[in-house]
Amino acid sequence: MKPKHFFLVALLAAACSLQSCSPSVYTNPSFTAVAKQHKTIAILPFDVKVGLRPNEMRDMTEERHYELERQHGRAIQGALQVHFLQTINKKKEKVKVQDIATTNAILLEQDIQPEELTKYTPAELAQMLGVDAVMMGSLTTDKPFSNGVAAAMAIYELLATPNISLGAPTNTGMAVMKIYDGATGSLLWNYEKALERYLGSDTNTITKAITRKAAKRIPYAKLKV
Repeated sequence: MKPKHFFLVALLAAACSLQSCSPSVYTNPSFTAVAKQHKTIAILPFDVKVGLRPNEMRDMTEERHYELERQHGRAIQGALQVHFLQTINKKKEKVKVQDIATTNAILLEQDIQPEELTKYTPAELAQMLGVDAVMMGSLTTDKPFSNGVAAAMAIYELLATPNISLGAPTNTGMAVMKIYDGATGSLLWNYEKALERYLGSDTNTITKAITRKAAKRIPYAKLKV
């Protein structure tokens, strides 16, 4: 590819990524009325898909890659449980959170893996777990750009916005979180955020950042009980 064309491709990629920063959040108008009836919520392990470069995959077996994705899924699950306990329920319990060890043990007993959760309706999962609501989601990261493209994008963003020091995104992805009513299976809350991974970051950093940002939007915190 000619240098001129190379830079144009990098410029367009950077421009697209800069337009996808704001999350998309939906809260069911009936959330408050329905959520007040919830006694217990289960946070399910997230379905995580981590994109790796070919040279990274050469050094990792499929089994290890799958286990890495499961570890990230459980990390998000654990972080959200802590957020409920330390923030949402800090002053007064808004909704009891089923311990994730119990949730995972029940799913293991039913031989249900994180990527298989969508085979069941939210109502079926809630009944299986014995809860009033379920929270579930996914995290997908695409394969990172090559170092050359990432460097060109970083130069473009630096020229466009000199005060930014993070550099341009070197890969993208999507984080999705949902809360369903267990009795009806109705979607009560939906959070979607396009991901941007910067030079020097890794999937673990992305996982922590997106969990922290999304957790602040969980509407249970606004319930008056």
